[in-house]
Amino acid sequence: MTPSLPSSDLAIAASVRQISGISGDMGGPSDTYLAAGVKGFAREFNYWYIRVIGQAVPKYRNNIIGRINPFIRRVEFGGMDVKACSDRLVEDYARRNFVTAGGWALEAMAIDGSPTAQKSATPGVDAQRVDPISGDYHLYAFKSGTVTRNSDIIASIKQHGRRAERLIRQNRSSGAVHLNYSILAGKGESTFEDGVHRPSSAETWSQMFDLPQEQALELALAIAAEAGKLVRHDASVHLDALKLLVATYLQTEENPHRMDWEFIARRTMQAKSAWKEEDSERHKRAVATLEATGYTPYSESDGDADPASEAN
Repeated sequence: MTPSLPSSDLAIAASVRQISGISGDMGGPSDTYLAAGVKGFAREFNYWYIRVIGQAVPKYRNNIIGRINPFIRRVEFGGMDVKACSDRLVEDYARRNFVTAGGWALEAMAIDGSPTAQKSATPGVDAQRVDPISGDYHLYAFKSGTVTRNSDIIASIKQHGRRAERLIRQNRSSGAVHLNYSILAGKGESTFEDGVHRPSSAETWSQMFDLPQEQALELALAIAAEAGKLVRHDASVHLDALKLLVATYLQTEENPHRMDWEFIARRTMQAKSAWKEEDSERHKRAVATLEATGYTPYSESDGDADPASEAN
């Protein structure tokens, strides 16, 4: 007998079904898996984005300042003032982390929302699924979107997939083992090459959710949309803190609105002895400016709450 779901999970599942138009009698994941998929997406996104951005504030010199390319960025930003330059630098950093977090979130959604898939214990293999009819094992390496070069990923899934196959054989499984390199968004056609299946994005979601491809895509999009309601938006507090730190650090002593490209060139391309003292002075000024705003630093406990409970 399936235990009853909490009211919050029932509400999540009902919303997903309303958005997608996929009712329970059409097959696919039960309400339990729909709620798990939504919460898995939100959990991983919060962990890989909110947490990373919050923890970057005290590390802004390593994460942002030290990575500025004074040749390219000076051309790109032109005559922009220091605040505009700082905003762009922080937004670019945040965007990179947003994409990374989205990849982890999609992987969690695929596994947690699937009735048949589970996280793989084999390094280099993200998920495994057993076909309930044939007994075949399907091993997956996930990628959130299309990439220009995927040879390393293909080599990894082949190497680790063969290792997983040996372990499966040792457990006396008689089913076949299939290796899959699955791009969760952006691949329109399924292909097969060199022993590795490359299912389309639609086919991958169909396999995860045990639904026809069109319905599986609608369900996946609905789960992500519902998860978006649970994702906390307090990263803006830490992003504003980063922008203030970076702008204060990068301003010239003579003009607080001017970007000090000369110091950045020295900071990123000369020995530490050439800029250490000035770096320390700029950092103290930046930290004092931020503290004056009453900013509360990120705490690990900020990410402990259940996103579903916060939404209610």
